Amino acid sequence: MIPKDWKGINIKQFIQLYPTFDNEGMSDTEIIDNKVKQLSIIKNISLEDAENCTVIEANKVKLLLETPIPDKIVKTFRLKGIVYQFNMDANALNTGGYVGSMNAIKEDPIKNMHVSMFNLAKPVKYSWLRAKWIPYEFKNEDIGDRMKDFLDMPISVAYPIAVFFLKLSKDLTPVMEDYLMQSLEKMSNSLDEIKEDLISTDGQ
Repeated sequence: MIPKDWKGINIKQFIQLYPTFDNEGMSDTEIIDNKVKQLSIIKNISLEDAENCTVIEANKVKLLLETPIPDKIVKTFRLKGIVYQFNMDANALNTGGYVGSMNAIKEDPIKNMHVSMFNLAKPVKYSWLRAKWIPYEFKNEDIGDRMKDFLDMPISVAYPIAVFFLKLSKDLTPVMEDYLMQSLEKMSNSLDEIKEDLISTDGQ
């Protein structure tokens, strides 16, 4: 089934889709192969099965990928049965979370998006006594699995968080701010701009 919007696309799929966004210089055959690959990723089927998809399905994928990713901030969300909250204030992040997210973005902001989101999010439990969400820490042996969970995080949630965090984090060091603002802030414009921006960043 092809999702109607970006809520149906997770970070893992987005990482796989990202290389297909730029078809400049491709031959007609390569463009068709690229569309088949997109169908394969989005429908979670083999390339062979994707080749048998209908033109209607291909057009649905095209329409989806041409639709801007939502920019609505979701600060509290549930993933794999665990409730998480995002704090958009860089000052509120602990050292480990801050450094972890920044290093992940510096190394590769797309492939490591799930790592960045994991480090920016806090698991929370609701306290009826205090009438509010209370953050807690995972056990060290559980961190790897919980981080992998974020590959299933909807890109519709991860995308605006990344953009919002970069825009509002006033206390980033100048070096970090320059890099991050150039490599991720422009995600709010279009997928083509993401590609162009990351290429220019890699060339520095």
